[in-house]
Amino acid sequence: MLTNSTRKICIGTITRNRPVMLQKLLSSYEALICPAASELSFVIVENSDKKTLEPIVESFRKQVAPLDVIYKCEPVLGIASARNRVLNYAIDHGYDLLTFADDDEEVEPQWLIELLKERDASDLDIVGSPVRFATPESKLTLWQKIVWQGVNQVNQGAEARALEIYKEGKADRLKLATGSWLGNLSFFRSTGLRFDASLGQAGGEDWQLWQEAKDLGALTGWTPYAIAYESIPVSRLKLNYYYRRNRDHTRMVYRERVKNGRAGRTFGSVLSRIYKVLVSTILLPFHRERGLLTIASNLGSLVGFIEGARGKISMHYSEIDGH
Repeated sequence: MLTNSTRKICIGTITRNRPVMLQKLLSSYEALICPAASELSFVIVENSDKKTLEPIVESFRKQVAPLDVIYKCEPVLGIASARNRVLNYAIDHGYDLLTFADDDEEVEPQWLIELLKERDASDLDIVGSPVRFATPESKLTLWQKIVWQGVNQVNQGAEARALEIYKEGKADRLKLATGSWLGNLSFFRSTGLRFDASLGQAGGEDWQLWQEAKDLGALTGWTPYAIAYESIPVSRLKLNYYYRRNRDHTRMVYRERVKNGRAGRTFGSVLSRIYKVLVSTILLPFHRERGLLTIASNLGSLVGFIEGARGKISMHYSEIDGH
């Protein structure tokens, strides 16, 4: 149980080859409302063997002074390795809580306040919240608009379902991603749980950590009030991207199911995706944008299960979208 005395909170950020997006995230951090009885520090880890962001970090450091800004490199490529660098730093330096938002996001001023409020209400070990899609700033082609609308509709639907589950008092069932995330470091100290660095550049390390945390008895939750906004690069506004993204993610899912003796669940997952493809195809004249995205994503998942069974691994994050 955390007390009401001053708590050390680490605001963690990992980044790679997206300096413009990182600047936007850091600018939103500048407007964060600091919770009462809290001491904030920012830890930025660049997933690279050398520092390339000194001017950006130094400018941010001046804006948030006298708060600490720690800038490190993690030479081992992979999201999990970079997240573990932040997590281990926070644990080793006596922080009580750690947050993550992605380097292609911006957070609302109340973001940290709301995450803490939900955490404290039930003494949770991990808390998540919605990541909404920011309206694209650049002019889109007709096809890009169709994909954008489909992506946004799917994301809004997922948030609406999460909200219903939250209102039913079952938020502990919601999978939590690190796009908007807060962790109680006493749990990670006592369990030794870390992000799985063996995933390399596959991604999916956050959902896997959530599942492993649940298996270890973690209390998890979600709040609809701590809002982050993700900027979608124009390069992602094509169906092929979402096909590849789900294909690569499902390869990882299959691997983890085999590793944990849960491969038998795959048959039901395959049937579910076939059903979604068929239904979305039938309803395509009525739900064009969302239907196209659903078809592409679920076809990717079906191929991912097949390729996962053949031993193919994911390298989804070997290429960086955005700037």
